Amino acid sequence: MKVLPYNTFTILTTDPLPIVLQRLGAKVEPTKIFRFSTKHAPYQGTISEQGFQISRIIHYRNSFLPVIRGDFEVQPHQTAVHIQMSLHPFVMAFLGFWFLCWYGAVVPVTLANAMPSNMAAVFLGMPIVMLIVFWIAFWTEANRSHSELAQIIQGQV
Repeated sequence: MKVLPYNTFTILTTDPLPIVLQRLGAKVEPTKIFRFSTKHAPYQGTISEQGFQISRIIHYRNSFLPVIRGDFEVQPHQTAVHIQMSLHPFVMAFLGFWFLCWYGAVVPVTLANAMPSNMAAVFLGMPIVMLIVFWIAFWTEANRSHSELAQIIQGQV
């Protein structure tokens, strides 16, 4: 089980690159700022012969939705698709800033004994609980996208 919100894996298929591009193209549409219809492809982003950058289209808020990047590698008798899933860089920067501010305020107050010890445990532990919730949100979406992409690329959908 991985701790960091980052995943890399490779999907192999015996199909040539043009077939893989066609399958992905059928399930990915261009990015839109506003999406009013519920009839759309499951993913949005860009695809080229070198690779792709996509994310799943959802109808709810989830800042921890993985950004999916892929590179194609044509091998003899097969195509390898190397995929990386990670959080959006802005989300990572925001989380880093938030934790820095939180612990920058709570740790000095705790070390100065200006807070009761039972409250200090709550203030020191709450961000850890939040990280667990964020971790679950990311990995739920990442696992779903992993299985969907494997089915799309291998032509099972």
